[in-house]
This record gives sequence, C-alpha cells and structure tokens, in this order.
Amino acid sequence: MPFKNPSLKRKLVGIIFLTSLSVLLLTCAMLFYYEIHSYRQTTARDLSTTADIIAANSAAILIFDDKNLAGQILSGLRADPEITAAAFFDKNGKLFARYPADSPASALPDSPGPDGIRFQTAQLTLCKPVIQGQSRVGTLFLQENLNLFRHLKVYGFVLFLILVGSGIVALFLSNFFQRQISEPLLNLAEVAKTVSRQKDYSVRASKTSDDELGNLTEAFNSMLNQIQTGHSALFKSEEQLRIVADLASVYLCQFDREHRYKFANRAYAERYGFEPPQMIGRRISDVLGTAAYEAIRPYIDEAFTGKKAEFEVEIMYATLGARWIHVIFMPEQNLEGRVVGVVAVINDISLRKGEEQELKRARDEALNASRAKDDFLAALSHELRTPLNPVLLVASDAASNPQLPQETRADFDMIRRNVELEARLIDDLLDLTRITRGKLSLDRRLLDVRGVLQEAIATVRMDAEIKQITLASDLRAGQHMVFGDGVRLQQVFWNVLKNAVKFTPEGGKITVKTFEKDGALCIEIIDTGIGMNSEELDRVFDAFSQGDHAEGGSHRFGGLGLGLAISRMLVELHSGSIHAASEGRGQGSTFLIQLPLAPTVRKNGGLPSAKNPAQTLPSTPSAKAGAGPARILLVEDHEPTRTALTHLLVRRHYEVATAASLLEARALAGKQNFDVLISDIGLPDGSGYDLMTELREHHGLKGIALTGYGMEQDVARSQKSGFVAHLTKPVRMESLDNALAAIVDGKSNLISLKTLKTLKQ
Repeated sequence: MPFKNPSLKRKLVGIIFLTSLSVLLLTCAMLFYYEIHSYRQTTARDLSTTADIIAANSAAILIFDDKNLAGQILSGLRADPEITAAAFFDKNGKLFARYPADSPASALPDSPGPDGIRFQTAQLTLCKPVIQGQSRVGTLFLQENLNLFRHLKVYGFVLFLILVGSGIVALFLSNFFQRQISEPLLNLAEVAKTVSRQKDYSVRASKTSDDELGNLTEAFNSMLNQIQTGHSALFKSEEQLRIVADLASVYLCQFDREHRYKFANRAYAERYGFEPPQMIGRRISDVLGTAAYEAIRPYIDEAFTGKKAEFEVEIMYATLGARWIHVIFMPEQNLEGRVVGVVAVINDISLRKGEEQELKRARDEALNASRAKDDFLAALSHELRTPLNPVLLVASDAASNPQLPQETRADFDMIRRNVELEARLIDDLLDLTRITRGKLSLDRRLLDVRGVLQEAIATVRMDAEIKQITLASDLRAGQHMVFGDGVRLQQVFWNVLKNAVKFTPEGGKITVKTFEKDGALCIEIIDTGIGMNSEELDRVFDAFSQGDHAEGGSHRFGGLGLGLAISRMLVELHSGSIHAASEGRGQGSTFLIQLPLAPTVRKNGGLPSAKNPAQTLPSTPSAKAGAGPARILLVEDHEPTRTALTHLLVRRHYEVATAASLLEARALAGKQNFDVLISDIGLPDGSGYDLMTELREHHGLKGIALTGYGMEQDVARSQKSGFVAHLTKPVRMESLDNALAAIVDGKSNLISLKTLKTLKQ
C-alpha cells in the first residue's frame, strides 16, 4: 500500500494492520524455526538412545566375529520404520553386518565416518563406537529418515489459520483505533486549510479529548492567536514600511530567482509607468527592456552567488533612454542560508556623472594648460638662455685671459657675474615649478656634507672677498655622512651663503658650523648682516617674498625672493628642516639646516665619501697626444653662439667645423672625421638627440650637449642618446674646456651629467 497520497484514515489503518501483521509473521516464523529445531533434536536424541542400547549389547558379537547374531540384532530395527539403514564395522573399519540384509553394499558407506550425529537434508546419520573395556572393537552405523516436511505441513497449516484469524482481528481493531487519532487531526487539518485559504485567523479547532491530541489542539489554537496578533502587527508594519519606501528618494525593489519582482516602491514603479502592485510577478527584462536587462544581468548573477554587488553603469533604457545608475544588489537568504532573492537599491546618478564629466573635462583642460605652461617655461628658458650663452662664453673667457688688462678682465668678470645671476633666476623659476608639481627627482646617494659645504663656500668666496667679508668654517661634527643629492644640497648651501654675502656689509663675517644633535647633522650659517625683524622671519621662506631691509625698499638687494623658498623645499625633500633666527635689525641672522645622518659605515673601506659633488675635471689640452689638434663638429643654429664658440675653440687650437642644422651636420660627418660633437638639442630640422645617436653608431663620436633645455628629463634623454655631458646654457667657457678635456684625454668616464650641469654655478 503506497503511503504518499492516501488519506490519514487509510494510513492509520494500514500502519496498524501492517504492524500487527508483521509481528504475527515474525512470531510464526520464530515458532516454525523452533519447531524444526526441536523436531531435529528429538529425533537425534531418540536415535542416539537406540544406538547406545545396540552398542552396549554388541561388543561380544564383534569380538567373537559372530555375523549371524549381529544380523539378528540389526534386524530388530524393523520395529522403527524410520530407520532406513544400519551396519556394524569391525575395528579395522570393514563392513561386518548390515541392515536390511538384502540392501546393496552401495547403500552404505565404505567405512564408518567420524563419531557423532550428522544432519543431512532429508536424513540423519549416526556413528557410535562399540567399546569393550577400554578398547574399541567396532563401530555402529545408523541412518534414519527425518520426514521433516510431513511433520511441518500440519504444523504450518495450524500457524496459517492462527495468522489469518489474527489478521482479521488486527484489521478490525485498526479501524476502531484510527478514529480515535485521525478525527482530532483531521479537524486540525480542516481548520488549517480554512485559515490558509481564507486568511481568517479567528477560526479555532474543537478539542475532543484531554490527551496529547487535546494538548495539540490547544497549542494549535494558541498558535493561531499568536499568528492573528502577529499578522495584525505585521500588516501595520508593512503599511508603515510601504509609506517609508514610497517616500524614499532611492529606487527600491526585490526579485526572486526567476528574476520576477516581489516588491517595488512607488518611486521605482512610477519610473516605468506602473503602480507598485502591478510590478509584482513581472520579469525584470519586460520592465527594463532587453538591453538594460542584459547590462545588469552579470551583477544579478553575482548577487545570487551570495555576494554583494555594487556598481555604477550607464544603461540604455527602453523608455528612459541613456541613464547613469548606482546599484547595490544584496542577496536575500532563507533560514538554511540559500539565496532566494535579491534586494536592489538604485540611485539615478546621471546628474552627478554629468558634473563629473564636466570636472574631468575641466581637469583635462587644466592639465593641458599645465603642460602648456611647462612647455612655455621650457621654451622661455631656452629662449632666455640662448642669447645669454655667447655673452657668458666670451665674458668668462675674457675674465680669465691673462693677456687682457686687469681693468678689462674686471669688466668682463662683472658681465659674467650678472649673466650668471640672470641664469640663476631662470633656474630658480624652473626649480620652483618642478618642486611644487612634484616633478623634481633627487639623485640620492651616500655623501660627505663637508665636501659639499666646502664647494659652496668656494663658490661665494670671490664675492665675499670683494666685500672684504671673512668666511670662517668650523666643521667639527663627528659624522657628516648623509643620503642626499649632492648637487641639490650644494644649491641649498649656496643659496643661504649667497644671501649671507648679499646682506652682510663690508668687513663683516660669515661662519659655517657643523654639529650633531638627536641623530641629525646640523649645519649652522651665521652672518653679521642686517638681520631680520619678526615679520620678515615669518615669511623668509615664502616664494617671491623679500624683507623691507629698512629704508632701502623691497628690491634694494635685487633677486626674485625664490632662493630660500627653493632651499626649504629641497631640504624637506631630504627629510630635513631649515630654520631662520635673528635678534632683530642689525643683529645678523642664523640659518640652521638639519639633515638625517646616514647609518654608521665602516671606517676602513666601506662606502666612499662624496668629498666633492662637482668633480674637478682635468685641465684642457687642445689636442690628443701626438695626434695633432682635436677635430670638433659644432652644431648650433644660434648664429651669435656659433660664431663666439667657434672663435673661442679655434683660439684653443681646436679644428672646428660648424653646422646650423642636422642636414649640414650629416653632410660634414660624411666627408670628415671628427673627435668630438658639440651640439644644440633644438635644431631647425630635428633633434640633437637623434644626431648624437646616429653619429655615435656610425662614426663612434662622443658628444657634449650644449642646450637651453635643462630639465631632469632633458639630462636623462641626453645620457640615453649618448652625450657624455649635458651643459645648460648659458655656459662658462671653463665648463666646456673641462668637458672637452675629459673626452679628448679619454677620461670621459669621469664626467657625471649631474656634475657638469652644476659647473655653471
């Protein structure tokens, strides 16, 4: 009987009847088995008794070999018709006598088996030893027919009648007792069906007894009371939630695993032209349109894996057109943890995205403007440096020419200093731009600050001597090693020392001290100059800021007010600090620079100290030893620079060929052999970088870049294209002499691009 679909009554009757029947069947089976076992044991016991009697009276027969008497004893077994065969075997196991006497020898075993009783399918065999005293004189063999089937047939028929009668009684009792259980349960089921169909939680079940079923009925009615109370509260809560959801500024909805809506707030429904109840059961694709649905479907699938999906996407709606939305898909899980739906929170961010795109366009325009400014500053720097270059070349050469009168050399030296000051102002403007935009890179390495300080002091010593200012140094710090960019630190020290010289009157004194404090190297620069008041101290490191300097006006001492601002930024890039102090007007100034000390290095060997960041290059020979004058290919499109530089190089006994473009330079390189290339970068028909690469690969030339472009990327590109030195215009003739000497003497490996860039200082 299948138990899935029948009624409760039939299930109860079937369960009770089958249970009773199973118990009866099991009981009958056990009784049947017991009867078989009991019958076999009784038969075996009777046969064993018969064997004992015969064996006890047969010893003498076997001893005296009396076969006739043995046959007579065995023939007495005719009284038991169930014994089908019997035999005596002598002590040697040979057949002595058999029963029936006329039975064939094949009906008996050839020899006696083991002593004892053996049960077979339809018969029972027994071997009994015949004993005389302590000796075995033979064996008695008996074989009996069990007739088990005949015995059990009657017994089984009796059990069957008992089983049928008990089954009828069990069926009757099961019908009677099932009513005691099923009627209260059916009553509960009917009430539950009514509540489920009509949603009427006021219906109650009738209690018919005080047993467990009665308690179940009471519990069921109590549960209905709680459900009725909870349903009322839930209905009110849903109404409140609906009001809140409808008034929310976001779009809310909920859908199941088939992507059908289970809930939608009013804003969401009205967005697509529906009332909230009309959304329930509709597919997302039918409401949004195929294109919009396919755009968000991967995120829906992700949410159904149990993950929160949050994204922004532009969707082309069938009814709304292109809109940007921000969506959060939250998986909805049941009590077993299975995702059964998704709750969606949606914001229309089209307006914000439009504003972001406007901001992006504005940012791009600002970046383009910034790049244009950088390009303008680079071009301006080039254009400002280029006309200064021939002036500085000629002035620096004439100022050091011993053949000229002292007064003339002094005039040229004055011109040199002013041109270099102009170049410094240009560098300061570019440095300020690079630092504030984070584009200034530092070449940091382990160096000895003493060498950097000594080089900076040497740079301002001539200006100090002109004003008869005493320059004193007291470099007593036990440790001077820092990780820093030697060129930029020299720029910091030069700026502070230059300021000290500028604002210290004639006959004054400038002292440079070093000492250690709290793991930092302190560099103190003290002057006896005009000093600063509190307002000036507050803005001394501000860009374009200058002190009032008493009655002299803001530009009495010249400059743009960038040196100290750049110095502060460079020191901070080295993780250090710079501070200014003064007791007031006429009390001098003190600048304290603090730099983190490098970890202690080995005293013997170890890392080298950078004693001098601007390496002193060898003096300038005009020709290679024993090979005649060095041959120079000069490529420069600025005619005054080309003319002045040619004149100065020829005076130094170089052979010079000039070109104003790449085309002319290639033609000359194809006709003549040269030792050195001196080239501008910006040429009318191309780039000096390309020319250097080409001449290095085809002619093995080494080159010097002589250009108005001095940004870090320009220096790096020079090095990559093969230039040995990068000299930024305007250039001193001494710098070019040193670079040429290093190349001509084969010591170009001594030249650092960063080093040569600082030679103009």
